[in-house]
Amino acid sequence: MIYRRCSCRDERGKPYGNLPENATEQQIARACPRLLSDPKHGKWGYYLSRGFGFDPKTKKMKRLQTRVANFSSKRAAQSAYAKAKTEHDAGQFRETNRTPFAQWCNEWLETSGLSTGLVAAYRRYFDNDVAPSALGRMRLSDIRRADVQRFVDGMLAAGRGLPTVRKAHRGISSAFTAAVRGDLIAANPAHGVVFPKERRPKFEPWSPAQAGLFLDHAAKHRLGVVLEVAMFTGLRPAELAGLRWIDIDLASRTLTVRWTRTIVDGKVEEKEPKTEESQASIDLEDQTVGALVAWQITQQHERERFGALWQNSGYVFTHEDGRPLRRDYVLKNVFKPVWAATNATIAAENDKRVARGEQPEPLLSWIKMHGLRHMHASLMLASGADIALTSKRLRHSSVVITSDVYTHLIGDRARHAAEAVAALVPRATAHPVHNDDGQIAPVDAGGVGTLA
Repeated sequence: MIYRRCSCRDERGKPYGNLPENATEQQIARACPRLLSDPKHGKWGYYLSRGFGFDPKTKKMKRLQTRVANFSSKRAAQSAYAKAKTEHDAGQFRETNRTPFAQWCNEWLETSGLSTGLVAAYRRYFDNDVAPSALGRMRLSDIRRADVQRFVDGMLAAGRGLPTVRKAHRGISSAFTAAVRGDLIAANPAHGVVFPKERRPKFEPWSPAQAGLFLDHAAKHRLGVVLEVAMFTGLRPAELAGLRWIDIDLASRTLTVRWTRTIVDGKVEEKEPKTEESQASIDLEDQTVGALVAWQITQQHERERFGALWQNSGYVFTHEDGRPLRRDYVLKNVFKPVWAATNATIAAENDKRVARGEQPEPLLSWIKMHGLRHMHASLMLASGADIALTSKRLRHSSVVITSDVYTHLIGDRARHAAEAVAALVPRATAHPVHNDDGQIAPVDAGGVGTLA
């Protein structure tokens, strides 16, 4: 039903009634007189009856009604009514939701079931970025993709880094997805938002000689075993911190990742890895097994020295009194000192090389603790392991992820693999690609090599 309304009040201060099309005498009597005399007075609206349904607030069945007003013309109201009626008949109608988006984000977080760390991260974005913005003040059902795009563009224009903006967008998109599941909106307006192209910095690995020197210095540190296990297993820092002895079978030389240990808002959070792939077992080679056996002996001596003060936490990497390590402790108190000591040694040797007129060796680039996982991947690829095996070892959910991250490290291995395939096939005749002088034969315009 189409109707017209205004905000005028009668002599008793009560609002006038609406004036529907084909109004009855009673409806005309209750309407504002100006609606009858002035066709431009008031606004147009529509009323849609949607039958009976369950009211979640009263927990009872009731008549479902939708009223939408404030259209500037009768035609606009009729068009909106026709659209709503079509959606209702097709079972696609959504009631207008007037909840501000920032409010919905916080309501959703309370029951999202996400991890504590993710809730804390999303809440920071919602409180600091979404709530003060125009997007946060908009009604949930009024938001379109262009509104989310303006929010994203605004963050980028304010100098926020692209990774940060992507994380904020991920939280916003999750909130919209929950609204779609709750039948509050028809589609997620965060889908299809365009970001500028991101050039991921390429990881430049240390050379095997540099890695060996780094591990030699690590061996002098009480907790240097953490760095050795990281480089030869590819475990993430949170996985190293959460590793327990019950997860290691030295007899069968396997290690299984079952827990991660992270810091969220200053508090330790222990949880299972987020994907099944991350919980796969890892084969251990002799060097890592030997390092773990030696560390187990060291830890046993510390247990005996501390006696009753020893904390039997069950973790592999601990302080001297048995307390488990925090991930940030390993970075600040183990990795950084070893990295600095390694570079100090290289710098001292470089002084001698320069004095002898030789070229100095490059210092170790800074790669962070997580860089040891990348080092493991680079060493695997350099040793001849294929990308699929490397992906499985790193416990990536897809080989595509491994390829995207380490494509620049694969280099010309694809060509070497092709040559190895050809070498397996015995041939009575071969097509030479070198001339008598040992040079590569030139190629003519038609792409055919010409031999001297």
